[in-house]
Amino acid sequence: MVDESWLDHGHARSTSAPHILGRPSVSEEKKLIESALAESSGRVAGTDGAAARLGIPRSTVESKIRSLHIDKNRFRTK
Repeated sequence: MVDESWLDHGHARSTSAPHILGRPSVSEEKKLIESALAESSGRVAGTDGAAARLGIPRSTVESKIRSLHIDKNRFRTK
């Protein structure tokens, strides 16, 4: 089995190509995370959080939020 974790850091990904080796592009990844945040009212952790909806660890979502410059607070409901 090949370790593809390095793909998460964009080494083999191009923003112009929709999918490289089955991975979403940066813009698609951002849209997926923003959609999950919208559905979870800005929550990342917990059973109803964005991480659970995406099926990835909370720490990964938090890291991607920072690297993609996503303002998770704009999805919070008051």
